[in-house]
Amino acid sequence: MSNKHDANVRKGTLVNFQIGLIASLLFTYVMFEVYTSEPIDKIISDPIVLENESFVWNEQFVVYQEPEQKVVAQKRPEPIPDPTEFEVVEDDKVIEDLTDEFKSEDPPVESTPFNPDAIVDKEEEEIPTNVPFSAVEDVPIFPGCERLKTNKERAACFSEKISKIISRKFNTDLGKDYGLEGVQRIYALFDVAADGTIQNIQVRAPHPKLKKEAERVIGLFPTMTPGKQRKTPVTVKYQLPIVFKVQD
Repeated sequence: MSNKHDANVRKGTLVNFQIGLIASLLFTYVMFEVYTSEPIDKIISDPIVLENESFVWNEQFVVYQEPEQKVVAQKRPEPIPDPTEFEVVEDDKVIEDLTDEFKSEDPPVESTPFNPDAIVDKEEEEIPTNVPFSAVEDVPIFPGCERLKTNKERAACFSEKISKIISRKFNTDLGKDYGLEGVQRIYALFDVAADGTIQNIQVRAPHPKLKKEAERVIGLFPTMTPGKQRKTPVTVKYQLPIVFKVQD
């Protein structure tokens, strides 16, 4: 009795579920019909119009094409030579071939024997033994001028030292004693020898007494470091003008 009752209950529940589902679908359909002003099929079928848009199609179109991919050239490895393709040649055969290649049909020309005595050595230019003061490479160095480095500075110091000796030692009163007047000019020339001593004094003066006085004063010059030409001591000629005025 209970089994039959359970089957009726299950059947009634399934029928109730189906009735509820059908009622829901009907309710949904009614709502769409009531709240939709126009049918859905009419809305979808109307064309879409864009306002304020002027567009004319020229009935032409371009088909899109994929860009071609660049082909990268691959560097091919250089072929490795097969060692079996080379021919092994004996050394003697190579020498023979080279000898035949460079062999000349003309007879060999005999060269003249070399004579070392035939070479003439170029004579070195002779160093002059007497050089003017203005042309010597290294001027004589007056005592006290050794600290100077350049040839120009030593030449200026040389002239300054000589001028001081002349101004202190030369007796200018001789001109008055022998009746000379005005400016007196004495021209002297002497050598600073290769050993540094003063030699070969030559004087030209307006009076013999002035000449003798000039020779005396020049003889007072000390021994100097000799001038050099190419690092060799040489005799250097120096011109010395002496000018003074006889005072009344």
